[in-house]
Amino acid sequence: MMSRGTRRGLAAVAAAAAALALGACGDDDGGAAGTAGTAATGAAGDAEQAGGGTIAFLMPENKTTRYEEQDRPNFTAKVEELCPDCEVMYQNATGDPARQQQQAEAAITQGAKVLVISAVDVTSAAAIVDRARQADVKVIAYGRLIPDAEIDYYVSIDPFEVGRQQAETQLEAMGGGEGARVVMINGAPTDSNAKPYKDGALEVYEERGVEVVTSYDTADWSPDKAQQEMEQAITALGEDGFDAVYSANDGMAGGAIAALKRASIDPGDRFVT
Repeated sequence: MMSRGTRRGLAAVAAAAAALALGACGDDDGGAAGTAGTAATGAAGDAEQAGGGTIAFLMPENKTTRYEEQDRPNFTAKVEELCPDCEVMYQNATGDPARQQQQAEAAITQGAKVLVISAVDVTSAAAIVDRARQADVKVIAYGRLIPDAEIDYYVSIDPFEVGRQQAETQLEAMGGGEGARVVMINGAPTDSNAKPYKDGALEVYEERGVEVVTSYDTADWSPDKAQQEMEQAITALGEDGFDAVYSANDGMAGGAIAALKRASIDPGDRFVT
């Protein structure tokens, strides 16, 4: 975790947890546990300094299963271990920035000492940080950096390196990948991690002589929207117009695979990250 002063000096995202060997996978059990544990350690420490109390754990959406299945239980368990007198208030904004604002306001009103927030929209979330500071509530940006806001800490993986690892693993499985044609399905533009994932993968593709034949930025990291985008790509490119699919996380990969199957294309012949 990094202090506010350190964060100001960074021009790019820095990893507060260990770099993850994710291979071709956007979500990983060890990664979720490590990141959640790091955030919980900081939150529990801040809460204890405030005499115990409530820690609000505010997650962005529920279309990506990791928040409910991995982050929430890992975070809660670590807080219980470190601060038995602390209570975790879990809220999920289901992709709605206004709802997340309301959830944060409610948590502050109910006496939360620390907000741990993975922002739906990293720009509009600055208002949540401002409100928390007015109430002397600590803020930990979780997974998604909130730029131009006076957060206390930021904890995340290194998304640029993850993007590189995804692309490298994909191309290794394809025997090197030189000359390959890839459809890219990237994350939500409102997520500060989406562009570094994309840029990391693009750097590898450029190094290896891979052509990106079409690229999408997917609102809410939605598997349903990813399926629609993949269907559009198949229609535009034809069944033989691409060799592989880059997806920035598992949920969207599932949507892309569903589109391939619907078009009677064997996903085993089109390596999907």
